[in-house]
Amino acid sequence: MAAPINEGAGPGPAQWTRSGLAVVALCFAINMADGVDVTILSFIAPRLQSDWGIGSDTMGNLFSAGLIGMAIGGMGIAPLADRLGRRRIILAALALMSTGMVASGFATGVPMLFAMRLIVGMGIGTVLAAMAALAAESAPAVQRNLAVGIVQAGYPFAAVFTGLIVARLLPVTGWHALLIVAGAITVILFPAAALILPRGPAGADGKASGEAGRVGTLFAPAFRKRTIALWSAVFFGLMVLYFIVSWITKLSIQAGLSETNGIYAGALYNFGAFVGTTAMSLLAVRVPLGRLVPAMLVGAAGAMLLFGSVTMPVAETLGVAFLIGVLLQGGYNGVWPLAASVYPARMRATGVGWAIGIGRAGAVIGPMMGGYLMAAKASLPLLFVSYCIPLLLCALASATVDRLSRNVSE
Repeated sequence: MAAPINEGAGPGPAQWTRSGLAVVALCFAINMADGVDVTILSFIAPRLQSDWGIGSDTMGNLFSAGLIGMAIGGMGIAPLADRLGRRRIILAALALMSTGMVASGFATGVPMLFAMRLIVGMGIGTVLAAMAALAAESAPAVQRNLAVGIVQAGYPFAAVFTGLIVARLLPVTGWHALLIVAGAITVILFPAAALILPRGPAGADGKASGEAGRVGTLFAPAFRKRTIALWSAVFFGLMVLYFIVSWITKLSIQAGLSETNGIYAGALYNFGAFVGTTAMSLLAVRVPLGRLVPAMLVGAAGAMLLFGSVTMPVAETLGVAFLIGVLLQGGYNGVWPLAASVYPARMRATGVGWAIGIGRAGAVIGPMMGGYLMAAKASLPLLFVSYCIPLLLCALASATVDRLSRNVSE
């Protein structure tokens, strides 16, 4: 297994426990809610643009609002989990997500929707970091990469059904009602989280370390190169991933599909993302992530070039959208097991939180740049070539993270 977490990762259970399995299952469910909250905007984007008469550049700004919020949550709120404990921070994050999503359904204009997506993003950015740390600490040491990977699979798993449901209900209910229902899902998860999340003292390892939550520890001599490599991987990876996630429906329509088939292309992409993430999680037990992740990302670049450059019938276009999901999101989600192995337990939420925050800068740039390129009438081949370069840089940085993180210690 690549980048194993040794004694620096905290003791953890010797084998799976009921409480540990419950925590990982909860984290999977919460990540499903994240998948609904994030991807639903891409599925309703064409209808929202039509209803409000806004261009692709403005839509790109709305996509970026949630990502800016994720940066704020990951960098500003998530590190508190190393001081105050995972439970409190995850519950606070769920409250933010619920409030923002329900209120989004009542938005009457771009400014209000932008603000609500910002709040949703703050909750998601916070919970992503805290969940990665909590899942790693709830699993046996030899299966931590598997546990974190399984949690990541919840996002695309939910996104598949979100696309299918939106395709059926959008013409009937409109997008406002769909956003309210998405918020209600997160509300339901709150009592389950309150019941399952372990109660304990602050600090991931049972004590509030004096350096817990301090960003400066990420640049101590033992962690400096790892931090830079990890930040590079998530920055370039999220730049590409959120371009695809945000615009897959619109890009598919631009490639010749109908609105409904475009939504189905988005659903198939996310089904591929679930399949790819699950496969990555299982393979990570046997194949070093430092090889697996770069190989999948390079393959994703090839699939993206095919999608953007070759005119294909509907079935083949949908099939390539599925393949992009398998390789792109499946490969990128392998970065998070690597991220959880970079830092010891006392600073893991801080390290992963700041990686999420820095990565969101790339996630903001990705869909925003795509929106401006489409507004400028850039061709599909040019669009996809533009995003293959950062994807290859993500593959290189991921291999570097693995190489530098093989001997994590306190």
